[in-house]
Amino acid sequence: MRTSNAQRQRNYRDRHLKQTGEQHEMLERINQMVSLVAKASLKRLASYYGVTQRTALERAIKETEDKLLDTMPDEQHNDYYDMKITLRSNNHEESLRNEKLTR
Repeated sequence: MRTSNAQRQRNYRDRHLKQTGEQHEMLERINQMVSLVAKASLKRLASYYGVTQRTALERAIKETEDKLLDTMPDEQHNDYYDMKITLRSNNHEESLRNEKLTR
């Protein structure tokens, strides 16, 4: 029985969301449009380090988060992981308080 394009695409996505590599981590799909400049930067970073664009993006995200956590008091880490704190807020006083805590 022939499969439709949509079914082939679904099968492909399902195969690639399974456990991968030595780390046995599950993958999540991100579909996002980015600027031409950001895409070109990602391609250059991946080329420079000799890795895939996915790996370059994962490293950049991990390094950025690690730097943030290093500047944040330990007692705020759980709130960060639970997404209960943010650097930006519509509440000006809360934004100022968060900025002072992360400095």
